[in-house]
Amino acid sequence: MRRTKSAVLSGKVASRKWLWLCSGVFVAIGLVMIAAWAGFPRKKQTITAILSETGYFEVVPPSTFGGPGTINTIEYLSNGRLELHPTCDIDPMLLTGKIQKSPTVDRDLKQSLEKNLDVSAQVRDKLSAVAGMQQVDSIHLKLENANILLISDESLMSTRNALLKNECEDAVTLNISSGGVVCQTRSVLEADVVYEIKYQNKVSMEERAKLTSEIAAKLDLDAHEGADDKVSGSQLFFGIRLSPNPIVLRSAAGEIKPCTRK
Repeated sequence: MRRTKSAVLSGKVASRKWLWLCSGVFVAIGLVMIAAWAGFPRKKQTITAILSETGYFEVVPPSTFGGPGTINTIEYLSNGRLELHPTCDIDPMLLTGKIQKSPTVDRDLKQSLEKNLDVSAQVRDKLSAVAGMQQVDSIHLKLENANILLISDESLMSTRNALLKNECEDAVTLNISSGGVVCQTRSVLEADVVYEIKYQNKVSMEERAKLTSEIAAKLDLDAHEGADDKVSGSQLFFGIRLSPNPIVLRSAAGEIKPCTRK
């Protein structure tokens, strides 16, 4: 004789089914939220962050100083940044044929550099003394025609040997003895640099032109002709990578520090 299932038992089974169904729904919702979060646009990266990830440090403002093979003293600042000071003069003829130039080969880096980037805190600090900066809503950086300029280790050594004598050697000795780190530049990132300035709507055209000119002067760049919201420069170094080994001299006393970020 067949026995009928308990109504209580059937209710428990149904409850479990609903529990599993609800759990599945919550999991699905969670996965959708995670996917949406992953695809949601992040806060724009600064050029400082991009360069740091690739082993370069930012040059502010971008310039033509500190190119491959040059000897520079590195100063570690309390805020964690680096400052680069030219230590020895170098005859351009000494580097003729030693510097290699190529487009940036890393596609991800190239794509990152070509985006509209937020300017770094260093640039903001540089411009903080410009009167009227409170009328600027934002400044973004665009880098075009980026290239890598680099020099081989062999050429670094031959250049170093040619330079380290007389006044250059004295300057290096003085900087090392004073606690500085003297390094050679191994490679630089070069590009056409454009800063795009967004002013508040209430700012007049005359005020924009004046302020843009002051910003250009502070960054050692040129104001765009016919544009009151752009400053730029061509073929400037905006990122530098140092040879990891510092220059060491027997005549210099002091702690030996690597040519890398702390």
